[in-house]
Amino acid sequence: MGVTESGESVWDLIFVLGVVFIASLFMGWLSARILDVHRGRLRSLIAGVIGFIGGLMLLAVQVGGDVDIDVENDPDTTLMLALAWLGYSLIVSLIASLVIDAMLRPRRARTGIPRPIRAIRERIAVSRRLAQIARIARRNGLIGRRLASRAELVSTETARALRETLEESGGMLVKFGQIASTRDDLLPRVVTEELAQLRSSVPGLPFATVRAVIEAELGAPLDELFLSVEPEPLAAASIGVTHRAVLRDGRRVIVKVQRPGIEESVAVDGRVLVGGARSLERQSASARRVGVVGLARELVAGITEELDFTHEATNNAVMRATRTADDGVAFPEIFADRTSRRVLVMDEVVGSPISDQAAVDATGVPRRELAGRLLDSFLGQILTDGVYHADPHPGNVLIDPEGTLWFIDFGAVGSIDPVTLEGLQQLALGFNLKDPAILARAVRRIAGPAGENIDITSLEFDIGVVLTDVQGGGFDPAAISEIIRVLNRHGVAAPPALTILARAVLTFDGTLRSLDPEFRMGPAAQARMGRLVEEAELHPRDQITRELVRALPVLRSMPHITEDIALQARAGRLTLRIERFSGADGQRVEHWLNRILFTVIGVIGLIGSGIVIIAAGLSGNDTVANPLRLIGFAGLFLSATMMMRVVAQILSRRDGDDRF
Repeated sequence: MGVTESGESVWDLIFVLGVVFIASLFMGWLSARILDVHRGRLRSLIAGVIGFIGGLMLLAVQVGGDVDIDVENDPDTTLMLALAWLGYSLIVSLIASLVIDAMLRPRRARTGIPRPIRAIRERIAVSRRLAQIARIARRNGLIGRRLASRAELVSTETARALRETLEESGGMLVKFGQIASTRDDLLPRVVTEELAQLRSSVPGLPFATVRAVIEAELGAPLDELFLSVEPEPLAAASIGVTHRAVLRDGRRVIVKVQRPGIEESVAVDGRVLVGGARSLERQSASARRVGVVGLARELVAGITEELDFTHEATNNAVMRATRTADDGVAFPEIFADRTSRRVLVMDEVVGSPISDQAAVDATGVPRRELAGRLLDSFLGQILTDGVYHADPHPGNVLIDPEGTLWFIDFGAVGSIDPVTLEGLQQLALGFNLKDPAILARAVRRIAGPAGENIDITSLEFDIGVVLTDVQGGGFDPAAISEIIRVLNRHGVAAPPALTILARAVLTFDGTLRSLDPEFRMGPAAQARMGRLVEEAELHPRDQITRELVRALPVLRSMPHITEDIALQARAGRLTLRIERFSGADGQRVEHWLNRILFTVIGVIGLIGSGIVIIAAGLSGNDTVANPLRLIGFAGLFLSATMMMRVVAQILSRRDGDDRF
């Protein structure tokens, strides 16, 4: 009997806990809906539990704790107490929600099926990785070091500690550091110079693993796909390994195989990197000014895209189709039919990196001529095609014994949209003509919609200063960096297409110098700009013709518009109306007016409800007092809810939510 009673008690407890859990979830969800904020499940549950318990406590205070409820014989009292508990619980839940949202950022709604087990595993993996990196950073003296408040004051010791920490941590952090080392436009030079020393020395993969990945990805035995594959890797990197192979038709190729588990590694290290960037921005004003979090996310997105080798095959096909006429520059073919997300097969280039001085000299082609050929191809990719190699470092450009230069590794390819491409062409024309007016309008066009707010006169003056200071032409790395700084001074963030181009140009300038130490990209590009302008039909006459064709529809309608205006003026019906607030400004003002009106109505409701409740207490007649109390408390609840909704919406603006 005791066992039975104990079992029933356990089931009763489980039932009660289940009811409490469901009621708390409902209360948290309802409070979020009323306040119109998005909140995570845990926050909703906490707010609901607080509301559930708080409602019971307030109800106990109201009834004195000694009410004997008879559900069957006194249903009216039971209903009233249930409604009172619901109202108390909702009010407490709303207040708890506001307190939670004031302490923590409101979250946006999430879509998709929740996967709690996967989320827990990911958090555990990130925590372990963070602990490992923290130990390494502490050993190298990076943790605890005071960060400078200005980017240019970052010490050499701090930069070295950062590089040593990334190097010892290994994994994708080394790759992230290598990419960050090219971002002189965002990071202090002392940091990029130190990160440039990162070397990824990783072992190859067992050949059995390589075979398994190839056969799984391409869906056929290795012997059917290739005549032979060398077991020893040609090179090994953090993302994958490369092996020499021979196709069944005798064609020599290179096979790149992605490391198993690299996607999980990138995901974990990416979260670590973004989390570390957020922490850095909280501690350092220079990090906030640079936008370290945005840089981290860009690096993670770039690496994630490189994990899909089919993108590289597509980029290769586009560049091979557009640059067939380049003199002395070629692009190896990637075999799309033998390429998947994790396996890539391309023509083998028998050559050496252009950083190999002996290999360059052995070709017999003058270094200046080689650098000129490479520059012609690169400028053509940018100004004519709008598709260019975005990572042209010396290791990604090979030279064969005949002196042909080969671009390889198409994982990072820059794409320029037509509007930005036309702006860059105008930029090239402006530098060629040394005209600040053309340059200023080109910069506004490149900046996109944000450029419409730039004062054109002030912009022309700043661009004129750049034109005077930078003598190397529009594709001098210093010129592009100065244009980005000019945009920042005018409160406009440089578009991603321009920052990626700036990084590529800076990297390419170093590549040209490795070919010919005396070669300067800016002056050489300026000397070639006239021919490129003609090839791209950027002659002033062509520009005028193009603009006239664009304006033709407007010009055709001008006589009718002029006639209509003249007729209205003659009849005395011509009026001029100017809207003080329009577009986004009007919407913002309307939102704030709605909030102010909502607040005023809530305050009036609170005052009126209080007066009604006081009147109910002074009436002395229950027949009159009970309805007044009901009306007063209902009004009090609605008014308080309106006030809390306004507060919740103001708090939600921190997360970029402008809705009312």
